[in-house]
Amino acid sequence: MANHTPLVEAWIRYAEDDWQDSQILASAGGNGRSICFHVQQCIEKLFKAELMRLKLPVPKTHNLRELSDLLHQADNRWIAETMTLNRLSRAAVDFRYPDPSEPEPEIDLAFILQIASELRSLLLDRLGTCR
Repeated sequence: MANHTPLVEAWIRYAEDDWQDSQILASAGGNGRSICFHVQQCIEKLFKAELMRLKLPVPKTHNLRELSDLLHQADNRWIAETMTLNRLSRAAVDFRYPDPSEPEPEIDLAFILQIASELRSLLLDRLGTCR
């Protein structure tokens, strides 16, 4: 790993634990809601690790768009599609709680895993980690 503080390294390690859990669940045909939760947690923790690495304040939020916006403010080369971030956040949070007034939502798990994989790669590249 690049020269990181122990706290940044811990956030990366925890993020990768979530990624591993999502992949284990996906390969075992696990519940889509649980897979999406772990995927979102991975991306959230990587965003926070990158903000910490840049010595920026890290808000207590699960909102990926908000975290991405903070990273963009620090480095305008960083761009992530808002719709994609919102969809990933929604899949991880909104789908975890039943709403009796609406039918259970469909989860496009293949799409969620694809966008999360791309975001994970981009963030790990920024963090200078080996995969």
